[in-house]
Amino acid sequence: MSINKLKVQILESVGSLDQLQSQQVLNYIRKVVRSRSGQEDYSNFKKRAMKEIQIALDNNRDPQAA
Repeated sequence: MSINKLKVQILESVGSLDQLQSQQVLNYIRKVVRSRSGQEDYSNFKKRAMKEIQIALDNNRDPQAA
């Protein structure tokens, strides 16, 4: 799967979140960024963060929406 397709999927998933869920995602991203600063290079961090966000979104997706 291409990175652009992943980005589109993430944007679509985030767009369907309510305000509380959006805030939780933002807090999670901030927590990950703070805990990893300086520990790995940007490229590897970005790849891992995108995978973790995708997994989190997939795990929180409404099973009735599928």
